[in-house]
Amino acid sequence: MTYEQDRYHEYLNVLRSRVNERSTELIGADDVASVAFREEAFTSVVVDVLEELGQIASAQVCYFDRRVGRSAAKVNGWSVDEENGEIELITTLFRGLGEPGSVTATELSHAAHRAVRVYDAARNGYHTGMEPASQTYDMMQRLHQVSPEVTRLRVIVIADGNAPNGTVPDIAEKDLEVRTDVWDLQRLFRADSSGVAYEPIEIDLEARLGAPLPCLVATADSQDYTSYLAVLSGDLLHSLYHDFGARLLELNVRSFLQAKGKVNRGIRDTLTNNPGKFMAYNNGISATAEHVELVQDAGGRASIRSLTGLQIVNGGQTIASVHRAKARDRVDLSDVHVQAKITLVRPEHIETLVPDISRFANTQNKVNEADFSANHPFHVRIQQLSQTIWAPGEQTRWFYERARGQYEVARTREGTTEARLRKFDAATPAHQRFGKIDLAKYLNSWDALPHTVSLGNQKNFVEFMQRLGRVHGRDWEPGEAYYRNLIAAGIVFRRVEKIARKYKFPAYRANAITYTVALLSYRTAGRVDLDRIWLAQDVSAALSGCLDEWMPRVYDEIVSSANGRNVTEWAKKPDCWRQLQTLDVSVPDALECELAAGQALPNVGALSERTGAGLTATDREHIARVMQIEPAEWLHLCAWGAQTQELKEWQTGIAGTLATYAAAGWVKVPSKKQAFQAIEILRIADQCGGRLQDEEVV
Repeated sequence: MTYEQDRYHEYLNVLRSRVNERSTELIGADDVASVAFREEAFTSVVVDVLEELGQIASAQVCYFDRRVGRSAAKVNGWSVDEENGEIELITTLFRGLGEPGSVTATELSHAAHRAVRVYDAARNGYHTGMEPASQTYDMMQRLHQVSPEVTRLRVIVIADGNAPNGTVPDIAEKDLEVRTDVWDLQRLFRADSSGVAYEPIEIDLEARLGAPLPCLVATADSQDYTSYLAVLSGDLLHSLYHDFGARLLELNVRSFLQAKGKVNRGIRDTLTNNPGKFMAYNNGISATAEHVELVQDAGGRASIRSLTGLQIVNGGQTIASVHRAKARDRVDLSDVHVQAKITLVRPEHIETLVPDISRFANTQNKVNEADFSANHPFHVRIQQLSQTIWAPGEQTRWFYERARGQYEVARTREGTTEARLRKFDAATPAHQRFGKIDLAKYLNSWDALPHTVSLGNQKNFVEFMQRLGRVHGRDWEPGEAYYRNLIAAGIVFRRVEKIARKYKFPAYRANAITYTVALLSYRTAGRVDLDRIWLAQDVSAALSGCLDEWMPRVYDEIVSSANGRNVTEWAKKPDCWRQLQTLDVSVPDALECELAAGQALPNVGALSERTGAGLTATDREHIARVMQIEPAEWLHLCAWGAQTQELKEWQTGIAGTLATYAAAGWVKVPSKKQAFQAIEILRIADQCGGRLQDEEVV
């Protein structure tokens, strides 16, 4: 067996392990052997990989397998890109993830056709005959809703076998371009093991243009890179984005534009009204490549014949806007040209140099503010902390996998003998492994942002990193207390996952989990003792009982508050979270006793309050919530209330007093009357748009 074959078989074992873990997360250990659940878990794991590679964006895993009319229709997931009028449907060929066999072209074709039938059914209104409040209903209703604007359908076939051919003949659909992309185990292995956050794209410029692309070679003393200058036509940019989409964009650029929108209105207006001046107005494109094939004419002038691994590091909105201008707005691009700088980066420097090029190329826009790579100082520091901080008892530690596959690499490196392998597994059990996506879910849920978590793994991660940058800056590094609180929040999140498995919700399980965690954090207003959870490496019986009691109520409220709207989309809205905050649930007495034990008591107001005797559970919640607000916000509310007259004079006075308390570190703890009035001030500000946004508080 060759070295490459060894690596492939090792990768398959790792993939099986991931799928087993995901199965347990989804439905518990009892049903892990079920092929149907393993197919869902396999799809979910592969979707995570494809999202990180930029192959798909914010896909929803959703199993639909029915007969529509006389024909079979099946998908395992879906995604909508409204800006580009594109729908992605994911369909899985799953045989149990045993020894990989061959997947025939016929099987691939049948799978693709079944997926296309799902879309046909959706645009013809299939959802009207379905039971509402299910994920399959949401999918079919959403596909129907966007279908009038859809011009392109991309079918992604995932197979747990090897497809030597790997292509599917074009599928003819009226008024719709259909493309099929096959991901078998070999392709997954190559992309997932490459060490870079994308699958290298090969672009034959000579074939696309009819001749190589003329360029200037900008020589450099550095042995790390060489740069080339060229002018790209608008039609070439359109065709490249049409064929490859966001896969052309470097990780940071791709992540930022997925969160903020790819199309720039100013660029769009220039393309529509002054296409001939586009090159003069536009800053152009900067890109990197792994390989550049050059040719020279008789006069020694250089041209680029082909590019491999092209990644746009600056100008993502330019290429996306050019594509939309032609595809959606029918703009003639014959007069549109864009200057481009293409930097050839040596393979050994790709992982470190390309993110730096992206950051420095974007110094004048917000892409520079966030680094979404595994090499961000925050993730490096979290990994260091996970390697040095042991759980209480010094028997085990948590393992932070800042890049996919690091756990298996460490296990292989340390487990050179059976005894060493047992030692590694005992000290670093697989169930104590977590990654970037998990971290973002844990912390955004605990920070009361369940609507953000509901956007999907990648978008939630991007939002988390952007918020981290706004609050702390790029060079901030977390300390041990931050790490312990992170693990404690993760323990709470995982307990809610376990409770969700018990209830076996038919849909919206992930939404119910994040909303339950967020509601706990919100209602207890920072009073949950995360240190206690860290020390116990578990939640208390009282806390677990509260979560168990609340979770079905949270689930029901998410569904009922949608009021006939698409529940999946509703859960992504801030309004959904605002509605859940008013849910009529109370903190059980047993948990309230735990929360009260560590809470600071008022040192202003009535004497009975200072001993705690005169405080109700609601009073304690109000005081804790008031003390969560930053001094800058209380000061802002004081000024806002006076300026707009939305607050009475005595209310602005209370806000000013609390700003003073907060600025002094809450040495003075507000009385229950002050807290009651402060909650009313916050309610008024919420209703009238008077609250600060998080970036304004910093």
